[in-house]
Amino acid sequence: MSLTVKSFTRKFLLMGAAGSLLAACGPTAVEPPQTQAPEPVVETEQIAPQEETLPAAPPPEPERLQGLNPREVVTLLGDPTLVRRDGPVQVMLFENHDCVLEVVFREPNQNEYFQAHYIAARSLDGKTADTQACLMKVLPNGNWPDK
Repeated sequence: MSLTVKSFTRKFLLMGAAGSLLAACGPTAVEPPQTQAPEPVVETEQIAPQEETLPAAPPPEPERLQGLNPREVVTLLGDPTLVRRDGPVQVMLFENHDCVLEVVFREPNQNEYFQAHYIAARSLDGKTADTQACLMKVLPNGNWPDK
């Protein structure tokens, strides 16, 4: 059987058409399954429950020391840096890095307990200082221990 160019072309085209038809019957390309992207996680800031805060205590008043005996003053202020006694007078100095608080005690009457009579403050170089501000620096937490 001899093939002519015309018949060869015809057979080739028929085979190509049949192949195309058969390819259409075959499996189609499978698309990958569609998945939803996870929803973004929104982090919220955790707010700690607010603790009830007490109003700030008023600044300590030096006058509270007036009339107290030395033991009562030490209970409030802590140990003094210096204690000096001269007859019916006793002086306690309470120093910190900025100032010196001076509490002077007197015996109201001979052989009675000393009582705080005079409270003053001075800077470390001897100049007069704000007594209330110095007292705040001398007190352990900046205020009376019972406040």
